[in-house]
Amino acid sequence: MSTLRHRQLLLSLKHSTIEASFSVPMLQLTLGYMPFVIGFAVAALGWDAAGVGFLAATPFLGYVLQPPISFLLQRRFSQREVVQWAFVANAAPWFLVLLFPYLSPAARDLLFAAIAYVSAQANAVCGVAWSAAMSDLVPLQIRGRFFGRRNLIYGFWAVLAVLAAGQIADWTHNSLGAFGALFATAAISRLIGLHFFNRQAFPSVVTQRRREPLELSEFRAPLTDRGFLWSLAFNGLFGLFLFSGLPFYGVFVLRELHLTLGALAVMTTLGNVAGLLSVNTWGPLTDRYGVKPVMTGSVILWTTSASLLWLLTGPRSSFLVYASFVIYGFMWALFQLLQFTLMINIAPPAHRTHYISTYYASTYLLTLLGPFLGGYLIERLPLTWGQLFGQPFTRYHIVFVGSLLLCLATLPLLRRVVEPTTGSLRDVMRHMRTSAEINPFLMLVSVAQVLFGGRALEILVRQSRRAVHRHANVLAEVGEELVRGSWRALSRPFRRE
Repeated sequence: MSTLRHRQLLLSLKHSTIEASFSVPMLQLTLGYMPFVIGFAVAALGWDAAGVGFLAATPFLGYVLQPPISFLLQRRFSQREVVQWAFVANAAPWFLVLLFPYLSPAARDLLFAAIAYVSAQANAVCGVAWSAAMSDLVPLQIRGRFFGRRNLIYGFWAVLAVLAAGQIADWTHNSLGAFGALFATAAISRLIGLHFFNRQAFPSVVTQRRREPLELSEFRAPLTDRGFLWSLAFNGLFGLFLFSGLPFYGVFVLRELHLTLGALAVMTTLGNVAGLLSVNTWGPLTDRYGVKPVMTGSVILWTTSASLLWLLTGPRSSFLVYASFVIYGFMWALFQLLQFTLMINIAPPAHRTHYISTYYASTYLLTLLGPFLGGYLIERLPLTWGQLFGQPFTRYHIVFVGSLLLCLATLPLLRRVVEPTTGSLRDVMRHMRTSAEINPFLMLVSVAQVLFGGRALEILVRQSRRAVHRHANVLAEVGEELVRGSWRALSRPFRRE
């Protein structure tokens, strides 16, 4: 629980939201498993599936390797100082992409692999320290609502950044110079985020260095918590199966459907918009019912609807890929929020940093295997497996649908996780069915309402309009401060206040 005065807490939460509005768009353009950076590797550098697998694995490899790095840093720096240094190390390597037009292809490939890994490693260290710091700052009773609202606001700016970057890449015909400028701009945005992070006030446990030395035995404490271990098993296996297919969605779009990087950016934007419009509901929903039932319901809806869409997607029905990205964005926004909320809910305050570090390292150790597994299968499986609904049934369909069905098979592990307070899956599904924010995008429920409810379509449209209007009002609350703060950050050197 935060020990700050009420006004200090409110200002810190506000600055945290503004920080994310600059930081997350940069991460959307540079994280190894994100469609934009994968599109750059495929369209501009000519990387194959094995290279894409490595690129997609770098964020998870960073989390696997971060415990010893975090251990060494925490012996010398406070949590806040670790986050500050990690911000810089995450952003700085991307300025090197400006040199790519002057390098040989082999040198570009090697340097880009190094940039992706170093940046991902810094982001992993930052993520652990930041998560621990925010769990000490944000009171328990408002975490779901605050992080949901925060995700909504930064998601809006991420949508604009990805869409604009994709169109610029198309207009410049995927030139290396344009990509260098885009990645450099993203790095500057991350550094502006650092300015707003420095304006946050934290409890002393975050800002002061530990007086007593860290012991390695403290990092073993989470491994004796059975409920926590079940959480590690579920999230690790879910990540492994999901990311055996997810990083290759963009490859399928570019190489099998023969669409452009700009079109891929539009798909990514649609996914972000879907998450943006839904995320304001997930926070209050998890506060009310708990994480487990909401996560269970979302996984069932996600895997079944997405599997059906991928089976139907092909050259003659390429428009369906847009719907697949919408479902992915809608559910991934929830899943990311739930993973973080469940982790900090079950971690005891005395060992929270160690729980978070162990959580990321263990789950991502499994998750990082996913892109390599997917890349191996795509390289080894026959390209086509006959016809399905009059279109080629390819190895991509097998990998995508297989990964989603395996994700569904991990749900029994989630049932064994012990959560302090939890509701029932039936209550969650009933709430989803009647929610104004969720209804327009849960396709199966919406279609059923249209088919079997007399005035359902009219009600659905009215609820959608109200949801969009409500979210627009939330975004407007911080717009003025974003503009003023951006100008202040750009017009004077970064400094801690």
